[in-house]
Amino acid sequence: MTATINALIDEYTRRYVAHDAAGVTELCVCPFLAVREGVPTHLADGSAVRDHFATVIAAYRDAGYASFSPVAIDTRQLGERAAFTTVRWHAMDGDGNVVRDTLTTYHVLATPAGWRFLSYTNHF
Repeated sequence: MTATINALIDEYTRRYVAHDAAGVTELCVCPFLAVREGVPTHLADGSAVRDHFATVIAAYRDAGYASFSPVAIDTRQLGERAAFTTVRWHAMDGDGNVVRDTLTTYHVLATPAGWRFLSYTNHF
């Protein structure tokens, strides 16, 4: 389970860094829940999820974050088909300097298409 969830995080990172909001959306289950700064955002369908990620990705790009790297991944199984995965992320500027160190917890589910994100909660 851990290896396949780590592969999901790697693919998510690749699409996120490529500014591929549609690709990130393909890795999600809808409806989707995003929790940022303690505020839940309920995203009912793929279009809403895509728009959400497009906005967040653009905001990070505009803030000068050029790349992201998962530096630690901690997965807690919830049976055979679900898990909570907490990722410690480093956001880097264009020179590769770490400019932000954060944690995000994802609720992931095993689906016929593979592991997918049901929600995320930022720890800030």
